[in-house]
Amino acid sequence: MDDVTDTVKAIASRLRKINEMAYNQYKFIVSDLCSRIAPENEVEYTLDRMLDFCGDDAVLGLFKDVCRYYFNIYPEMIAYQINSYRETWDTE
Repeated sequence: MDDVTDTVKAIASRLRKINEMAYNQYKFIVSDLCSRIAPENEVEYTLDRMLDFCGDDAVLGLFKDVCRYYFNIYPEMIAYQINSYRETWDTE
């Protein structure tokens, strides 16, 4: 049983590191996107990629920042991204 526990702990540790790396990369991208009006395809591409990491609260916060910033600019695409998040991560 200790081997299983150690394996799960190692996997969880790696996942935390991956999520931390994703956050550190995306925080600059999100800052840039939210400082200007980017083309819809750029915003959509970024959100599509971020979705893989939205199980992490910090990355989810960045995802939400982009959605809030662009909701009135690209409402259909943002609604699609929010629904994609819900389908992937929302357990309720």
